[in-house]
Amino acid sequence: MTAGLQSAFAATPASEEFDFAGIPFLFSSEDWGTALGGAGLIKGIGQPQASLFGTAIASSNGSAMAYAGLYNLIIPGFDQMLVSVNGLYGDYTQSRYYLPGNPDFSGEQPGSNESSKENFITPGSIEQSYSVRFKYIFPIAEGRNGALSSLKQDALGNAAAGKVWNPLISGISSFDIQPFYESVKLEDHSTDSADEAAGIRLILDYDNRNASQLPTRGSQTTFTYTRDWGSESRADWTTWQFEFSKFFNLGSNDYLDQQVIALNAWLADTPTWNDTTDVNGVEEYKRPPSFAGVSLGGWDKLRGYNTERFHGRSAVSYSLEYRAVPLWQPLENLAVIGPLYDIPWWQWTLFVDAGRVADDFDLRELHTDMKYSVGGGIRFKVEGVTVRTEIASSKEDNRLRIFINQPF
Repeated sequence: MTAGLQSAFAATPASEEFDFAGIPFLFSSEDWGTALGGAGLIKGIGQPQASLFGTAIASSNGSAMAYAGLYNLIIPGFDQMLVSVNGLYGDYTQSRYYLPGNPDFSGEQPGSNESSKENFITPGSIEQSYSVRFKYIFPIAEGRNGALSSLKQDALGNAAAGKVWNPLISGISSFDIQPFYESVKLEDHSTDSADEAAGIRLILDYDNRNASQLPTRGSQTTFTYTRDWGSESRADWTTWQFEFSKFFNLGSNDYLDQQVIALNAWLADTPTWNDTTDVNGVEEYKRPPSFAGVSLGGWDKLRGYNTERFHGRSAVSYSLEYRAVPLWQPLENLAVIGPLYDIPWWQWTLFVDAGRVADDFDLRELHTDMKYSVGGGIRFKVEGVTVRTEIASSKEDNRLRIFINQPF
């Protein structure tokens, strides 16, 4: 969740005004019961380009969650760097985890590609996630005038990007260093994996899209390396991910201002999966806990499945989206919403996802017996942030989600 929220605010343009927007919300779900919450965004806090976002939720079954993030700070003297910090704390009474412990499936590996959708546990849990992001913008192409300039170009649109794939003359290239800590403590339950992860993520990114929120051409290429050095109580491990997104402009017509085909491909592996180490006198595999490792299902990949429904050593994922921005835009004329919020556009989407996890890094196996989901939704820009609402369907479930940011 925190990664998605970080990227949601990565393209906030600089503003000389201090601006605040907030919204309450009410929803009902199987895991939460009836829940009431609110979210708030302050733009221009401390620095013109900086944003502070927070949300809190409490539910009828006793679950609660709070998140806060401060984004896009510039340290004086480091004009090519953006700094963001965020933290999440959740206390849940009955979240679903695809981990060992269900007595009806003692001989099956939960979360595997072949596992039953009923092979999960629902203990009470405490989840925490904290990270700091140091994003260095390379002083080349559109990043040559500093991080602040790159934010403006990224958010407002860059007419030059996407016409040629060359990091030296087009787009924004960056290198992220992200120290992180994550934990999932399950009540009255012990798993065969560690319940903590702490380490560093290194992210090399080349963003050659002509805009970050409504791209119509270009591509984005990202390589992520994650390392947890372990401790006396848990094994060390390593993962890597490669992701590529491409956008094709289909033009406009009498009803649609914009039509785009968006493609995404993602490949991930855990190279330490079969290595072992000594932890308190016991030989253990160098594997991350499911919440920190390679997984599918949730907000961005295999959206018709529950969050982290599938997990293993490696995974592959593909998504195809049709995105359309109608000329008709009634949201700003609504009696309550229009006067309170800036909503310059909305976008209609249709999508299909495909993916698979495996306990071997084998491309043939990863493309055999893949899982699929289809869906559609409406996305709109509210106070500079893309809000995503969508319904996704798979053989196992139908999922309605409301989240922040484009999936890719």
